[in-house]
Amino acid sequence: MAHNWYCPEVSEVSTDKICSIVGCRKPSKRSMKRDRIAESVAKANLRVEDAKSRTIYMCADHWKAVKKEFKKDTKAERLRWGH
Repeated sequence: MAHNWYCPEVSEVSTDKICSIVGCRKPSKRSMKRDRIAESVAKANLRVEDAKSRTIYMCADHWKAVKKEFKKDTKAERLRWGH
């Protein structure tokens, strides 16, 4: 039987990672590359535990706070796209 490369269980967000924000131990719901989101995290007055990691994992509560700043930071970029 041929191997099916699409597997819904694997493609879903994994909850074994925990939030990367200092003092939070909740399971992560969102992850983004550090170079893309670091400025927005700082503007939301949050600190990341591991300064060397490439990926920042965020729980739903922290993502909500960071998303507001991220949206402001990328406004010009989104306007170019027509959104």
